[in-house]
Amino acid sequence: MIISRAQLLRAALAGATLPALAYGRDNAAGDSRPDLAETGARPSTAPLTGGGPLRFAVIGDNTGIARPGVFDAAMRQISWLRPDFVLGVGDLIEGYTEDRAEIARQWNAVEAAIARLGCPFVFTQGNHDVANAETLDAWRERRGPGYYSFTFKGALFVILNSEDTPKPMSPEAADRFYELVRHMQTDPDQAEKDVQARIAASPTGQRGEYNFGEIVDLGDRQLGWLRDTLARHPSPFWTFVVIHKPAWKSQSPSFAKAQALLAGRPHTVFAGHTHYFTHEVIDGHDYINMGVTGGIRQRFGAGTMDHVMIVDLTPTGPIYANTRLTGLMDVAGQTGQVRAY
Repeated sequence: MIISRAQLLRAALAGATLPALAYGRDNAAGDSRPDLAETGARPSTAPLTGGGPLRFAVIGDNTGIARPGVFDAAMRQISWLRPDFVLGVGDLIEGYTEDRAEIARQWNAVEAAIARLGCPFVFTQGNHDVANAETLDAWRERRGPGYYSFTFKGALFVILNSEDTPKPMSPEAADRFYELVRHMQTDPDQAEKDVQARIAASPTGQRGEYNFGEIVDLGDRQLGWLRDTLARHPSPFWTFVVIHKPAWKSQSPSFAKAQALLAGRPHTVFAGHTHYFTHEVIDGHDYINMGVTGGIRQRFGAGTMDHVMIVDLTPTGPIYANTRLTGLMDVAGQTGQVRAY
């Protein structure tokens, strides 16, 4: 079920324990000022009521080239942990198609899996989720704006959009990509071997490096929205920032401006995209590049993993518990995973 804007406003007026949402302008023209009654991103379900300290989960990419069953089983596994909500770092659908029926089918499958969580899911726009006019239309219809913020239990959450300017694949590249997608669905064992062989033959893949030439351009309007959002929330206990591409790993002038806006406040930054887990401390702040929750291996090394991170916000700051899906078991000692790393 997707909470409607009217339901959200009624719940807030009734005093329910909901995140206070402050949404930004989407990729289209419009006013960047938040308006709870008229605009806003939509989580998968209405946030649960209840007290207690903040506890949320963060997951990595499901795509590109999702291994069958990993994401579905992960949603069931994460439900055992009972977080307040789950943050996704983007790339939930394969995307890169102009077929609106296929885009809808992909989102319907993802939403059916997310429904197993029993808690809200907060979406971040990834390059697979939005890459052309058709996928952008689907995002706007289902999710709302591409960047937004909310406050919950003393923390400010800022969801940035590294795909402010969508970058389509060429038709030829999209055809080759979907050949791999179909191969993974019909013969996943061989598809994995083929991809691993390609990685082994790539010096970059063996070193586990990010493409430093991939520049993230947040756009002036998004940066203006970020400045205004932070000004409206000058002193939350903690600020959590989510962006799909780890822009701090590339020469991104616009993200450097975002970092300057965040300076001086306690904050953590989460990203995905690389399919490889890393943790860095930059100017005293945690920068966490999530691995995957279903997406295919793109390089060899210790950071290749399917995992979920549980974040507890304590009086002294966040505590992070990083758990591989292959080690997260139910009372019977079962993970439900077959293809997780």
